[in-house]
Amino acid sequence: MKIAIVDDEVKWRNLASDVVKGYTEKTDKIDTFESGVEFIKNNGEYNVVLMDVDMPEMDGFETIMNYKEQYSESIIIILTTHLNCARKGYLVDAFRYVDKTKMKEELKEAFEKVREINRKNSFSLTGTNGNDTKNILVNDILFIETNKRGCVINTIDRCYECSEKINDLETKLEEYGFFKCHKSFLINLNCVEHLDKEFAYFVKGKKAYISVRKYTETKKRYIAAKKKFASVSYTHLTLPTIA
Repeated sequence: MKIAIVDDEVKWRNLASDVVKGYTEKTDKIDTFESGVEFIKNNGEYNVVLMDVDMPEMDGFETIMNYKEQYSESIIIILTTHLNCARKGYLVDAFRYVDKTKMKEELKEAFEKVREINRKNSFSLTGTNGNDTKNILVNDILFIETNKRGCVINTIDRCYECSEKINDLETKLEEYGFFKCHKSFLINLNCVEHLDKEFAYFVKGKKAYISVRKYTETKKRYIAAKKKFASVSYTHLTLPTIA
C-alpha cells in the first residue's frame, strides 16, 4: 500500500508519519510532502492520501480536487484542527476527518477500516468465459444466477461460468453485501440501482428476479446497504450524508 502525507507544518507531518507507521505493514510505502503544489507535481498515485486543509498556495481541498482528476480511486483522509470545515468534504469524497489533536486514536480506527476495505476489494471468484479464465473481484459482480453446471457470474460487461453452487456462494459473499433474493439469484446490494416487487435492477438494463416471499427482506437490506454506503465517510462527524 502506498500512502501520502501532505502537510506544510513539519510537526504534524512527522507526527502523522510516525502514527501511520504504527498501523501499517513494513512493506507499505509512506511519502511526505510539504505542500499541495509539491504533491501534485510529484504526479504519483496513492492508495491513501492524508491531507492537511490549511496550506499556502494551494489548500487541501483544491489539492485533492486536482489530484482526483487523474486518480479518483484513492482513499482521502483529511487532517485538520478545524472540523467546522468538514462540509467541504462532500466536494472531495473524504473518507475520514481526523482531528490532529486526536491523531493517534482516530488514525488507528481509520486504518483499520482501510485494511477492511482493501481485504474486501481483493476478494475474488474464479469464472470462465469460453477459453478465458479470470479472477473476478466481488465489487465487479452485479449478481449471480444458477445454471445447470453451477452458477453464472454477471458483471457489467461480461458473464462468467462458475462451478460453485449458489448456496455455497451465499455463505462466502454475505459479508461483502450479497443477498439471496430468489432461490436462483444472489445479488450485490451495493450495485442495485433500484428494485420493485419483481426485479432488482442494475446498470445497462440488467436485472435479477426477486421472489415474492423475499421481497420485504430484500428491500430492507437494500435500504440498509444504501444508508451504510452514504454514511461511511463521516464516522466522527454529525453531518447530513461514498471509487
